[in-house]
Amino acid sequence: MDIARHLKQGMSTGRIVFGQRQTRSACANGDARLVVVAANCPPDYITTLSESHPDVPVHQVPLVNGQLGAACAKPFPVSALCIIDPGQSDLLSLSSNV
Repeated sequence: MDIARHLKQGMSTGRIVFGQRQTRSACANGDARLVVVAANCPPDYITTLSESHPDVPVHQVPLVNGQLGAACAKPFPVSALCIIDPGQSDLLSLSSNV
């Protein structure tokens, strides 16, 4: 699966929030359908998120935060993002691998 292509498609047709704080907030509000984290996302953040929201799948991609930000066409590093509405992308087919 080409993560960058699906992320761009999801951003243009759906709703994705970026950043650890916004991701945590979306999970707490029950809006999150999938969380995507970078390869160098802090392990304690991933553990805390997985334990406090076990119903939300967390998928870790092999990209570091700078590469994940570039894949999302953002001029800043992205260590975590949350899929609220996938739009026409196949992002929800990613399974939890954390």
